Amino acid sequence: MARNLVIDHHRARRNRPLELMPVEDLDAYWDSTESTITTHAVLKALRELTEQQRTVIRLMYYLECSVAQAAEHLGVPPGTVKSRAFYAVRALRKALERQGVRAG
Repeated sequence: MARNLVIDHHRARRNRPLELMPVEDLDAYWDSTESTITTHAVLKALRELTEQQRTVIRLMYYLECSVAQAAEHLGVPPGTVKSRAFYAVRALRKALERQGVRAG
């Protein structure tokens, strides 16, 4: 998915060079490119996590499930979900740092 987004951005730029864009559009273009790069970095970092860690992050942060909903889906107590989420986020942060991505 991230690869396709990057290709689309390159094609769009080739069809409409950056120099010809109105100044008002430059911020939107940059935000879009930065978002694509960020998405790629996060997806790469997620691949470094265990399946259990990816699942809890997917449930809680992408699907926006509550701790209770995630616990029910996983068939584990809510405290276990909280613990898994804590360690999963910590592992994700470390994976991003190894790529040179810093929170900010």
